[in-house]
Amino acid sequence: MTVKNNVAPRWKRGASPSPLIPYIVAGDPDLATTATYLDMAAKKGIFAVELGIPFSDPTADGPVIQAASQRALRHETSLESILGWLSGIPRNKLPDLYLMTYFNLFHHMGVERFCREAQRSGRIAGVVIPDLSYEDGALYRPVFRRYGINVVGFVSPTTPPERARRIVRDSRGFVYYVGLMGTTGSALTLSDETRQVVSTLRQWTRIPVCVGFGISSGEMAEEILEFADGVIVGSRLVLDERDPDRWRKTFEEFLNAAGKGRK
Repeated sequence: MTVKNNVAPRWKRGASPSPLIPYIVAGDPDLATTATYLDMAAKKGIFAVELGIPFSDPTADGPVIQAASQRALRHETSLESILGWLSGIPRNKLPDLYLMTYFNLFHHMGVERFCREAQRSGRIAGVVIPDLSYEDGALYRPVFRRYGINVVGFVSPTTPPERARRIVRDSRGFVYYVGLMGTTGSALTLSDETRQVVSTLRQWTRIPVCVGFGISSGEMAEEILEFADGVIVGSRLVLDERDPDRWRKTFEEFLNAAGKGRK
């Protein structure tokens, strides 16, 4: 795996990689199973995996991911320990990884220390930090960039256009469009407004604009990929994490749907 530094260009439809970004909670049900899922994802050639680092107060997450995080916290799943664990996995068994967790963990470890260790490991393409606002992130984005770590920007249905333009301008890796307001696991209903907003965001950037939150079925993923560059699937996959056979089946359903949606 090679770490992408700020320039993940939007892919062409019908070309590799697959536009699927699965979310996996590190350590649920255990780290050995997580490593298996990452290897499966790497072999399928997907764009990236959001690897969730468990946090005790996950404000953006619904009950499915909260429960998975509580299970995972029984294992060695601190931000620091996960970096060490990933360093022991051969690079060819890992997809591009975006660590998804809350800013408190980066603050506790130290942003610059995290960046140094992430860069040294060569395993981390970027970070997704849902509780770090665009404005507060101004202090930290230069640090992440200095070490080649992409910081994904969030745009929601209530983001004013001028603020959205600034967020997109400073996003690296991909842009995360939050398809609905609330916590993960809620059901997303696609609307013309969603299509219009994503279309506008895509005009402002060369990096992929991906839609997440509430992607509950392969059919919905396929529909989203008619107008977006990628689709992020979280709670639906996390629901099956404790059963590798079920997880594999659900993952492949979304993978196949993503392949159809980009044609």
